[in-house]
Amino acid sequence: MLNRRVALIAGAIVAALAVYNGILTIPVALARQHESGITMVAYRRWLIDPTTAVVDLWRVDRNASMADVDRNLFEVAEALKAQSFTNVELAYKGTGRFLLDGTQFKTIGEERSFQNPVYTIRTLPQHITKLDGTPAFGTYEGGFLGVLSAQMSDHSQLHWSWYLASMSGADPSSTMPKSGGAGF
Repeated sequence: MLNRRVALIAGAIVAALAVYNGILTIPVALARQHESGITMVAYRRWLIDPTTAVVDLWRVDRNASMADVDRNLFEVAEALKAQSFTNVELAYKGTGRFLLDGTQFKTIGEERSFQNPVYTIRTLPQHITKLDGTPAFGTYEGGFLGVLSAQMSDHSQLHWSWYLASMSGADPSSTMPKSGGAGF
């Protein structure tokens, strides 16, 4: 009798967690159903944290570009734009790499239908922090070309540290090779 009760309680907890995380996972899966070459899923951190969503990149085909990964991230943001989070953790195969401010994630989702994606791509890194909350990248002032160059360099480093380094067998905390190091 006790074993049956424990099994029922455990089953109820698992079912509740599935529904709770399905609120994120299902809309993302539906929004991304036309995508191939990239597997990206969303769930709650530790499956229970209501303040932090995890956008987990599980697979990236070798012929996928950073822009393809960006597009997928923006699709996830759009699918979850009705939700509010303090942070969104960017993970690769279950390992958290960065945090994106939840308000910025919501803005990306709300503006996806009309915002210039190049603007979103180049300004994304300035909203990214390391897992300890310290800024991962800088904010820049000065001439347009200098700022644009620094932002795009940060964008490349974001992708390197998020998933490309791991795909290449390199340390994610390393600096991205200047050219051709990742095979992309």
